[in-house]
Amino acid sequence: MKRFMPLIFLSCISGQAMANNSFNSELCHAAGGAVVAGTLVWVSDKYWPEQDRAWVGFSLSTAAGVLSQYYEYNQGSNSAQEALIDAAAHTLGAALGAYVTDGYWLTPVVKHESGGRYVGIDINFRF
Repeated sequence: MKRFMPLIFLSCISGQAMANNSFNSELCHAAGGAVVAGTLVWVSDKYWPEQDRAWVGFSLSTAAGVLSQYYEYNQGSNSAQEALIDAAAHTLGAALGAYVTDGYWLTPVVKHESGGRYVGIDINFRF
């Protein structure tokens, strides 16, 4: 229960969100795409290590973003131009999130392949 108290508190004090076509809205779409892609890269690394985790995270996040924007366009809550801009911002964020998560947050994988070995390094900094 102690874990959920901050979440309940933040939910109670949060305001309503209103979407528009401003720079901040597109930045939020990009941030959402980055978070979703990064999470999917981690899930792919944990459960399907034989797959290319960066491509899995990017493609699934992009597909979710494009489908959600198509749904909004189909329902009439977004124009075609707004949906396209939102989907493009989500796609750029997904590319960045998948790249950063794969290359810098997760430890690179050592793989034995027919052409040789892939070896990554792990760099840690103490602050």
